[in-house]
Amino acid sequence: MGKYIKTFFGTLFLSFILFFPLNWFFDGGNFLETTILSVGAVIVILLSYLIAQIYYLIDLIGKSK
Repeated sequence: MGKYIKTFFGTLFLSFILFFPLNWFFDGGNFLETTILSVGAVIVILLSYLIAQIYYLIDLIGKSK
């Protein structure tokens, strides 16, 4: 189980490292910036969870064969 937690936090950390600097690089001063950041952060968290679950399912299927 620890491997999947590491995968989750690793992808989460890497995604935030890429998300925020790229957002600051393409900053247009739009008033919807806080909404875009909030939605982007939620998407990053959910995709990190999805990646960890996919790794779990791949290992689970691999062990059953």
